[in-house]
Amino acid sequence: MPRPAARFDAESVRDSWDNAAGVYAQGQASGCDYYRYEFFGPAQLALCGEVHGLRVLDVGCGNGYFARAMARQGAHVTGIDISPRMIEHARQQEPAGSPAIEYHVLDAAALPAGFARRSFDMATSCLALQDMPNVDKVLGGVHALLRPGGRLIASIAHPCTDTPFRVWERDGSGAKRWLCIDRYFERGPLEYTWTGWGREFTTSAIHATLEDWLGWILAAGFQLRALKEPRPTDQALRTRPDLEDAARVPYFLLLDLVRPVGA
Repeated sequence: MPRPAARFDAESVRDSWDNAAGVYAQGQASGCDYYRYEFFGPAQLALCGEVHGLRVLDVGCGNGYFARAMARQGAHVTGIDISPRMIEHARQQEPAGSPAIEYHVLDAAALPAGFARRSFDMATSCLALQDMPNVDKVLGGVHALLRPGGRLIASIAHPCTDTPFRVWERDGSGAKRWLCIDRYFERGPLEYTWTGWGREFTTSAIHATLEDWLGWILAAGFQLRALKEPRPTDQALRTRPDLEDAARVPYFLLLDLVRPVGA
């Protein structure tokens, strides 16, 4: 269960992900991150639709998972992340002969710095926005970089189930009976310890209500095109029975936002 974070700013976020970068990359390579690869990642990719030839900015790209997925679909991708070590791993994972992805070490809260305004057709962010201390600034910067009609397709931890108190009640055999959540309205940064990845590491993320998220989105100038709560497909459940809990309660939220024409 998460605990309140003593510090949540650009420097602490960069340091925590720099520290986690190596074990995170190894864990992904070993199959630990099947929620991303087999569940919400493909759902987010499908929501993006046809991207061939589009100029795409991947915000909080980490070691490049979603940037590579977009490049394989024919997009011209630029990825940014606050962690230099995560960017190093992203560059190392570029397959020979694959479409080049342009990576930059950059705090997303500094956007649109470094890029021309209205120069991207689409922006993406795969489970990264809640890890950023200044979500409102990030959304405003992304809005400035999108051409009118451009979209931001983002996934975040679901605010209604990723709460400061969250515990699965289990039966005598250890099977999950129901999810107990509480303290939904207690906003603020939380510290998470990741286990099962070969070595424990700790990162921080903001818990905010759904109302807060919609407020940030509208204040940045976006319109909401669609809101999706992805559920594992039947095929994913057959392949990964451990995804069964995500078929019962929503763990993630997909946001399809647009910069209106004329804005």
